[in-house]
Amino acid sequence: MSAYSMEEMLLAGHTEVNELFEFVKNNAEAMDAYSMEQGIFSRIMAIGLAAMKGYFAEKGTGDVGDVLQLEDGRTLKREKRLLLKNYFSVFGKFGVPRTWYRINGLKGVMPLDAQANLPQRSYSYLLQEWMDLLSIRDSFGEASVTLNKLLGLGVSSSRFEVVNRESANSYDEFYENKALPAPESEGQIQVIGFDGKGVPVIKSEAAKIEARLGKGEKRQKTKEAMVGVSYTVNPKVRTGKEVAQNLVYPEEAKREREAERKQGIKSPAIRAKNPRRIASLERSKEEVMKEVIRDAKRRNPDNQRPLVAVMDGALGLWTLLTSLLAGLSWVGILDIIHVVEYLWKVANALHGEKTKEGTKWVYDHLLAILQGEVGRVIGGMKQILTKRKLKSSQRKALQDAITYFENHREWMHYDEYLAAGYPIGTGVVESTCGHTVKSRMEGTGRRWSIEGAESTLLLRSVYTSNDWDAYWEAHRQAEQRRLYGDIFEKLGYADEYLKKEAA
Repeated sequence: MSAYSMEEMLLAGHTEVNELFEFVKNNAEAMDAYSMEQGIFSRIMAIGLAAMKGYFAEKGTGDVGDVLQLEDGRTLKREKRLLLKNYFSVFGKFGVPRTWYRINGLKGVMPLDAQANLPQRSYSYLLQEWMDLLSIRDSFGEASVTLNKLLGLGVSSSRFEVVNRESANSYDEFYENKALPAPESEGQIQVIGFDGKGVPVIKSEAAKIEARLGKGEKRQKTKEAMVGVSYTVNPKVRTGKEVAQNLVYPEEAKREREAERKQGIKSPAIRAKNPRRIASLERSKEEVMKEVIRDAKRRNPDNQRPLVAVMDGALGLWTLLTSLLAGLSWVGILDIIHVVEYLWKVANALHGEKTKEGTKWVYDHLLAILQGEVGRVIGGMKQILTKRKLKSSQRKALQDAITYFENHREWMHYDEYLAAGYPIGTGVVESTCGHTVKSRMEGTGRRWSIEGAESTLLLRSVYTSNDWDAYWEAHRQAEQRRLYGDIFEKLGYADEYLKKEAA
C-alpha cells in the first residue's frame, strides 16, 4: 500500500461534501426529517473518514531517513515496502501505511506509531473511550448494540470487555499523581466512609467462595465489593428535634420548611464536595481503607480540618478503621439511619406496625439519643425486658437493639456531632454502593468474573468521582510512555515530544 496523499484526500473530502448537499437537495421533498437526518449523518461519517486519512497523509509515514541508529550502536535499515496497521476510528476502518526499520534478530520499529501515539490495538483511543463510557453504564452486549446503532460500527461485545480491562490499567498511577482539588472548592470537614456491596459472580467464582465457607454458613452467589468514599463538606448545625422530626415525621418537617421558605428563611443543603469514590472486588478491605485514608490525608494536610468517619454498624470495619487511624485525631459516627431502623423494629414489636403509639415511641427515643441520652434509652429498654411480659419476637427486637446500641455506643455522641455541624448519615457511601456498584453490576443474567468485575468497578469509580476526562488523558499519556518511551529516545527527541504531547 502506498502512502496517503493530502491532495487525494482533499478531493475525496470535497466530493463527499458535494454529494452530501446533492443528497439533501434531491431528497428533501420526498424524505421526512428523520430519514434525512440519518442520511446526512452517514455522509458526514464518510467526510470524517476522508479527513482522518488526510491527517495521516500530512503526518507522513514516519520516514526518518535510510537508517535508524540505536543507542547501542546497531543500525536499523529502512524496509522498501510500507507496513500497514489497521486503524479502527469512530468514522470507520482503514489502513495506516508506516515506514518500517529493522534488522534480523530485532523487533521492527515504526516511528509513526510513536509520532502519532497510535494505540497498541487497532481501536483508536477515541473509540476506546466511547466503548468504555458505554460499557461502564450498560452491559457489554447492550454497549455493542448502541455503538452499532449510533455509528454503524460492528464491534463485538467481547472486544468491549477486553478494552475495558486494559483501560483500567492506569488507575493506580492516576490517583497517585492526581492534582488536589482547589482549596476554595473544599468544605471545612473531611469525611470518609466505607461499606460493602455484593456483586453477582459466575459459577466458577461462586464455587471458590463456597469452598471457603465455614460450617453453617449459607451458600453465596455474590462476592462483596469494598466501597470507600472521601469528601469534604461544610458544617451544618442542627438540633436533635430537627433531625428527629425529619426522620420520623417527614411530612410535618416538609411543611415547616415550606413555611420558612415563604418567610425568606432558607436552610442551606449539605453537599458533598469533590467526592472520591472507590469500589473494588480484588483489593482487600484494608487496601481500600488505606487508599481512601491516603486521599483524605493528602487533601487535609496536618489534619487542619476535623476528620470524620461515618459508617454503619459493621464492627469489623470499625475495628480495622480504628487501627488504621491510630495516632490521628478523628471522630467516628454511627449512621443515624441504622439507629432509627432498630428503634422501629422495637416499636413495631411493642405497639404494632404503623401505629401512632409506635411512631411516637420512635420519635421520643430517637430524640433522647440525639440529645446525648443513649444510656437512658438502653436502660429503659432493659427495664421493659425485665418488668413486662413479652412475646419472644418482642424480646428479640429489644435485645437486638440493646446489643447494637451497647456495641456502638462510643460512636453515638450525636449531641456533640450536631453541635459541631458534622454529618451523621452515610448517604454518600450508600449512594456510591448504588450508583457505582449496583446500577451496573446487578441485573438480569449479569454474572461476573473477579477480573472482569474489577476493571468495570475501577472505571466506574473514576466516572462517579467526576475524574473521567482527566483520567483518560492520563491513561493515553501512560500508554504513550509504555509503548514508545524507548522509541522516542532512539529518534532523539523524547523529552521535547513527550512534553509537547502532554501540553
